Amino acid sequence: MFKFALVGFAFFSVLILCSEASAQMGAIAAVDEPAERPKPAEGGGASVGGRAGGSTASTSSRGRRGSRTAGKQTATAPKKPAAPIKPVDPAKYDGFVVGDKYTFLNFEVVSAEKPYHTRAAKASGAKGLVQVEVLINVDGSVLTAKGRTGNKELWPEAERAALASKFNRPTFGGKPARAIGFLVYRFGPADD
Repeated sequence: MFKFALVGFAFFSVLILCSEASAQMGAIAAVDEPAERPKPAEGGGASVGGRAGGSTASTSSRGRRGSRTAGKQTATAPKKPAAPIKPVDPAKYDGFVVGDKYTFLNFEVVSAEKPYHTRAAKASGAKGLVQVEVLINVDGSVLTAKGRTGNKELWPEAERAALASKFNRPTFGGKPARAIGFLVYRFGPADD
């Protein structure tokens, strides 16, 4: 009986280490903040709510479609949003939702927006991995993004990047669906 418990514990430990390594290897790397950041379009773009009520925002990134080549996602530098987009209410949906908050979605990204590692965050020593929980609409756009692990000073940039990213269109049984999961962003060098 003890052997089975030990084997189960070893298997579980290896599974956790593999998932952490996968997240580190598949993390979307942040880019240094440029001297002059692009300004968002008037009245549009991603808006991230306050901390108290959670940070949910609605947007999509049309015109940022990437292509998958040999299983790799394309990453685009942060860009100015094209035009204001009417927000979608995430609560009004009666279809199927794929995944859960533990589903790693970095490999489902078609066009990954890279977050900025801001000068203020660097000066305060903020670095490392940040997980952002996302809700993906049937068209592959991100409806909501909320930071959940890592340095909270990095969350706003990670949430902004997640909201501007585009995913493969989720399906279930050949029909359009929404998806829930998380993205991992890396701020700073990979060895930190």
